[in-house]
Amino acid sequence: MRIKPFFILVFLFVVVVIFFKLDHTFREAILSMGDRIKGNVFNLREWGREAYIQYFNQAQNIQKLNEELQEMQKLKLQNIQLQDELQRLLLFYNMPTLKLSNVIPIKAISYYEVGNYERIWLSGYEKKSNKIFGLILNGVVVGIAKFNDEQRLMGLLNGDPLCSYGVYIGERKTPGILRSSDNGLEIDYIPMGSKIKVGDKVVTNGMDEIFFENIPVGEITQVVQGNGYIRAKIETYAPKVDLGYIWLLDRSESEKQK
Repeated sequence: MRIKPFFILVFLFVVVVIFFKLDHTFREAILSMGDRIKGNVFNLREWGREAYIQYFNQAQNIQKLNEELQEMQKLKLQNIQLQDELQRLLLFYNMPTLKLSNVIPIKAISYYEVGNYERIWLSGYEKKSNKIFGLILNGVVVGIAKFNDEQRLMGLLNGDPLCSYGVYIGERKTPGILRSSDNGLEIDYIPMGSKIKVGDKVVTNGMDEIFFENIPVGEITQVVQGNGYIRAKIETYAPKVDLGYIWLLDRSESEKQK
């Protein structure tokens, strides 16, 4: 009696699943190979985009890049001046020298799984740590990142149940914690009696050592008051995070200087 191909496939699938569970080293090798393939696909896509810009859209992009370069040179000089003035103040008041946070461009190489667009796999930062990092795109917060148990860097975007960080609300800088709930994104742990309202701007507060202070997050859309608590709904500024480059904020170096 000939065994049907379907049963052969089922048998092979069961063997692979069991093998993956038993052989951690083999599983790590497969995942690592997958990351390399995704990274190469990403690099190939970037090469194609750059080739198109270089050969088919040169004049317009050269002008745009020249304008951006002039603006960056201006900002660089202003930044040098501000850092110099700040260091003078720190020295005058006998305070520790300022150490800027490390901001690194990394690659979002794939989504965590099909249909889940709030988790992404990241590549390009090899400094293994149990610390939580910040993720920024277009100047606003889009989520956090951390190494999982298999030491792969995972991005948890706004809306993911595991994504939370400290924020300030409004001009009074009312503190709270942004997190995801069944009703969407909201800010919890807001002190009772706080004067917050719809339309208040929300920024990071820097107290959790994930972000520094005043990075834009979003705006309040609803304030919910109950017995003993205040919560606020928020609409974030975060753009859709496509596969590509994103900024990772590592504050561990600045922490060492405190």
